[in-house]
Amino acid sequence: MKFYCNLLKVPLIVILFCLLASSVFSQGIIQGKVFDSQSKGLSYASVLLRNEPDSSLIKGAISDDSGNYVFTDIPKGQYFVEVTILGYAKSFSPVFPFLGTEKSDLAAILLKEEDQNLDEVTVTATRPLFELEQGKMVVNVANSVSAAGLSVIDVLDRSPGVMVNRQGNSLSVLGKNGVVILMNGQRFRMPLEAAFQMLAGLNSSDVEKIEIITVPPANYDADGDAGFINIVMKKDNDMIGTNGSLTIGQGYGSGYNGNMSFNLNHQGPKFSWFGLLSTTYVDQVQEWEQFRGNNNGFEDISIDTNTDRFSTRKSINYQAGFDYKLGSNTIFSGLVSGYTNRWDMTAPNVTKSNYSISPDTLFRMTTVEVNKWSHIMGNINLQHTFQNGQVISTNVDYLTYKNSNPSRYTIMNYDESNDLIGSEEFRITKDTPIELWVTDLNHSMKIGESVAVESGLRATFSEFTNTVRFEEKLGSDWLVDPNFTNDGFLEEDILAAFSTAKIEFDEKTTLNAGLRYENTKTNLTTVSGEKIVDRHYGDFFPTAFLSRKINDDNLVQLSYGRRITRPTFNEMAPFVFFSDPFTFFAGNENILPTYTNNIKTDYSYKSMIFSVQHSMDKDVIAQFQPTLNEETNTIFLKTENIDQRQTVSMIVAFPLKVTSWWETQNNFTANYQKVNSELNGEAYDVDQKGIQVVLTNTFTLPKKYTIELMGYYMSPSIMGYYKVLSRGFLNLGIQKDFQKAGVLRLSCNDILESSQLRWRSFDGADLEITGRLKFEKRVFMATYTYKFGNSKIKGTRDRKVGSQEEQRRVTN
Repeated sequence: MKFYCNLLKVPLIVILFCLLASSVFSQGIIQGKVFDSQSKGLSYASVLLRNEPDSSLIKGAISDDSGNYVFTDIPKGQYFVEVTILGYAKSFSPVFPFLGTEKSDLAAILLKEEDQNLDEVTVTATRPLFELEQGKMVVNVANSVSAAGLSVIDVLDRSPGVMVNRQGNSLSVLGKNGVVILMNGQRFRMPLEAAFQMLAGLNSSDVEKIEIITVPPANYDADGDAGFINIVMKKDNDMIGTNGSLTIGQGYGSGYNGNMSFNLNHQGPKFSWFGLLSTTYVDQVQEWEQFRGNNNGFEDISIDTNTDRFSTRKSINYQAGFDYKLGSNTIFSGLVSGYTNRWDMTAPNVTKSNYSISPDTLFRMTTVEVNKWSHIMGNINLQHTFQNGQVISTNVDYLTYKNSNPSRYTIMNYDESNDLIGSEEFRITKDTPIELWVTDLNHSMKIGESVAVESGLRATFSEFTNTVRFEEKLGSDWLVDPNFTNDGFLEEDILAAFSTAKIEFDEKTTLNAGLRYENTKTNLTTVSGEKIVDRHYGDFFPTAFLSRKINDDNLVQLSYGRRITRPTFNEMAPFVFFSDPFTFFAGNENILPTYTNNIKTDYSYKSMIFSVQHSMDKDVIAQFQPTLNEETNTIFLKTENIDQRQTVSMIVAFPLKVTSWWETQNNFTANYQKVNSELNGEAYDVDQKGIQVVLTNTFTLPKKYTIELMGYYMSPSIMGYYKVLSRGFLNLGIQKDFQKAGVLRLSCNDILESSQLRWRSFDGADLEITGRLKFEKRVFMATYTYKFGNSKIKGTRDRKVGSQEEQRRVTN
């Protein structure tokens, strides 16, 4: 296999990294240890190095699992160490002189337990639903009562600036589709459709927060013009032992909805492990309607289609990993994760064709479709921290995906008198196995007191085979149609190098600047060797972030970044599916990547957030763009490139405490988009103003009851040839916290049954298209979470796997 040959390139990467990384700086080091009365090292103690004359803070550190702490790059002076940790009395070291050039080992510091007779101390801190951090908007999912029992996709559907397209299994942020999905800071190297299906099967009860990063720094891949959505999973606290949690959700909408999540976490002195298993079952009836009108040069034609899609989704997500401490500063880790997701649909379809001259016809088509995805990812990680604070880490990942998507169509054709004219039967099989190898090497260090440098290299080697077989039944035989039957084999290598520097000019001003280079080689051929796509290109992607904290209440940020959005594997892979007898979905192997320049400014005053972003996109990737064949009067819906798009977005978010028991979170997103292109042979020059509003009301009642009422509205937006019309919904959630007995949440989503996706072609288009898709009716859910074991156990180490930035490009 060529992937194994490609791994021979790794030594070259290591050599390049050695040239890229700076030499190790060795300056004054102060180190020591913190222990308790049982002579055990105390981890996660706050250790402060203070100046002796005025007690001013020089530097802070946190003790590791063995109680050790290290201060590096310390100048000459007179110092003492202050140590604090919850449950222990504060302790100090003696004052000591330091020359600034040596390595000083301080005597161990003993902490004594505080002499207090408290049965239990509960500290509750409620974070606002939306927060602004450097370069990102944070949605604190764990604080949302009405999110109970929902999938992560449902939560994203109500997040600031995010739009969920359930028909296309895709996401957009601030009106842009190039979204990259991260999990705990690691990218999922899969097509967006596959990531969408994974998130659709992942329970929100396992999620702590969602980070929306529209201008990512250079240490992230340059892929994705809309930026990153980082799903941060829940973690527990800190101690040695074992704990876990069980969450069960039961509900009903147009059909049964159920989910279960179980996780187990063990922390040992040297060896730690964790596991997560999550399952989801959803039974839905989806409503689909579409109208199309056009003139074929001979007569006016209108085609009206409607159907109820009876569908079920069954998914399993799993993850298991371990951390093993080879030494006090070296950690070896392994991780296995994966999912299976099966979507079954039966859709009776009625299509009426009305002609101004020719006789009218009616078609009854039954579609039976299965879309099954399975994925396994294995990762090994090695990380070493040097005494002077430098960190070097490396990852090697292997990922495999299998997509099987068979469909079958039975079409009955009737004349205008409702007499049967004839029938047809087709079947399509689509199989797409995908494999990826990813390896990276990263190095971080501090230069003096105010500069932190991170550098790294990454190599991604991917390949897939896509086989589509289209057959028509004639009599009792199935005959292959060569017009729609095809195959493709893709190989793509991406080599990248980056370096970033974070400079703290003073306590209030920080600059984070970086440069990334990516070299891409893409080859798509038929299995027989005929070339379809042959591209080889390299690009630089600079980023810069400037942050100024004016005072404790005011923060200003300015950022710039250049990015690229490569087409997903499925968008390039040849395929064909029927929506109705006159409408086909197809792939486009000639789709080009999108290049984007973003500039953004953020301002926060206390809990109020204000952001403005401007972006310019070239060769925008747009899904489901129509191409009309006038001879057959059929439409092919394919992913196409839009020449140019300009987007200006503004976000205003702020909490408001109405009373001591009633608090609101108010989020407003305004967009302006202007698009210039040519689609379906027509000049396409449109602009659109829009707004998204998310209002969340939280009522804190006696006896641990909480009520949350959330309203959502989005005005029309642009999606290539189409305008997506306005939509909105209202959700209600009630929570009862039984404390040690668990938490019960009841919710009703889309109370008014107003949430649906509606679209129409742009004003003045020659091809008139309107439609709607209602994905689900009102859903009632009951979710119960119970935690067991040692509640003080810390969560698994927050580390990156090398491949998660690739997983966006696998879609299901």
